[in-house]
Amino acid sequence: MVRIITEVPVTAEVTRPIEPVPVVKRTVMDRLSRVVEKDSMRKPRFADCWAVGSRDSLRVLESYSIPCGEVVIGVASDGEVEYNLTPRDYSYGRALSDVLDGTINGIREDYRKKGGLMDGQSVRIAAKERICKSFKDDADVNWSMNGLCDAVHRYVLGLGIFEILLADDRIEDIYVDAPCDRSRVHITMNKVEGFNTHIRCRTNLILDQREVKNLISRLKKDTGLPYCESNPVLETDMCDGSARVTVVGYPLSPKGDSVAIRKHSSSPWTLSKLIANGTLDQETAGMLSFLVENRSTIIVCGARGAGKSSLLSALMFEFPLSQRILTIEDTMELPAKSMKDVGYKVQSMLIDDRMSGDAASRAQDALRVALRMGESAIVLGEVRGSEVSTLYDSMRTGRAGSSILGTMHGDSAKTVYDRVVHTMGLQPEEFQATDFLVTMGTVRNRGSQRETRHMSEFVCTTDAPGRFLDMTNRNNLARSVPMKRILSVTGMTVSELKDEIEVRGGMRKILADVGMNESRFHGPEWIVAANEYLSRQYGSGVTDKDAILAGFRSLVASAAKKE
Repeated sequence: MVRIITEVPVTAEVTRPIEPVPVVKRTVMDRLSRVVEKDSMRKPRFADCWAVGSRDSLRVLESYSIPCGEVVIGVASDGEVEYNLTPRDYSYGRALSDVLDGTINGIREDYRKKGGLMDGQSVRIAAKERICKSFKDDADVNWSMNGLCDAVHRYVLGLGIFEILLADDRIEDIYVDAPCDRSRVHITMNKVEGFNTHIRCRTNLILDQREVKNLISRLKKDTGLPYCESNPVLETDMCDGSARVTVVGYPLSPKGDSVAIRKHSSSPWTLSKLIANGTLDQETAGMLSFLVENRSTIIVCGARGAGKSSLLSALMFEFPLSQRILTIEDTMELPAKSMKDVGYKVQSMLIDDRMSGDAASRAQDALRVALRMGESAIVLGEVRGSEVSTLYDSMRTGRAGSSILGTMHGDSAKTVYDRVVHTMGLQPEEFQATDFLVTMGTVRNRGSQRETRHMSEFVCTTDAPGRFLDMTNRNNLARSVPMKRILSVTGMTVSELKDEIEVRGGMRKILADVGMNESRFHGPEWIVAANEYLSRQYGSGVTDKDAILAGFRSLVASAAKKE
């Protein structure tokens, strides 16, 4: 049984123990101290998320600030890695917490009684008026009007604690297991003790049922999708496109609602960024850039969370600016907006539950439409089922346009081949329309929960169905069937091919190194600039690889000095 401490501390928080106080011979003060400092759950009255325990008990790995709070990542006494968040809303003194509580409840009550407009601007205006009236003398109060108005908006119209977690760029996934008020929120995040690390850890947060119900209500309102006992699964993108949300409820989840949120990257992935974090080496990056430029068909495979979508997004920026691109996806992960911002012609097609049919039939219909929309490169967020036959038939007959990029689940090229041929029913010879397969994987550091992402396999198809040639062995370049096709179309020699791959890889390595200090050089604008620079050099007759790299290095250095 959970007991509530009715006396509110000076921070205006409600506090309760998460387990009964042990019956041992201690003084009353000792017991009370243990309850409040270690086994307590704390929150302001206006919030619906409890903060558990104390960060002082953690062996700190690192700490940093996010827009709405402070984060400490550390190892707890039980060996678990913990993401310990102190929201800024939880740090206000009693007077300020009381003002926020009164303002939030007052705005809600006014809306229930009077109705009217309830949007972000009107809530912030009402919040500012109420807060100003609450303080006649604010000399001893440390607060920001914008910060307080943001907090009011967060708890009246926003997503509460979810909004704060989503603001942390390093969080990749958020998991809430049922029952939510008896389970800590768990997350996966990156860059813990390393640029290319990936770790799963618990948080110090436990949600009230009302916090999860609020999220579900917002999703239903924004999308119009059903969610009830007869439709206990809700899958959709958040309205701002920042994340993909899956909610599972009763009876599929007998203990109540559970939530999984997959965040989309806030900054686009590029090959230079993947070199910088150790996912790819520069030579592989150069080859992938060359293959996309020369209209190859590439399938990126791997397990969930291995980095398939990240690599696929990076490959999209290797298309020439003149290339028209069609994307098909069921979750808005591909960087269509960022591509348009730098000058690409991109048409996005989103398939979700608002369309009739199941996921496979919707994907197949979308692909058929895409094939009728003129000559374009086609990028599939995920190749999943019945659309495979349509895809490969179009590739074989040349109706698929200039290039195909996509992802598939599978831990190797052989696994993908077996799935497509033996499970999805494609003829073995048809699979040969795939030129290259890149497998992404994760490696767990021994003795820890940290994982690193890397490319584990890079192969091309051969004349023998189901057999592949290792492209990490550069001696296989001239032997591979797709490379022979590229050489015949472009009129290049093997030596010229190798030089261009080396130049493309070298240019991305230059951007990767400079971008470690100035992140803008990891951005897509500089990938576009690199490709245009290389095109101008070749167009003016410059083919010496050392001269091209030296000139590009000088260009980047000059741009870095100007900034």
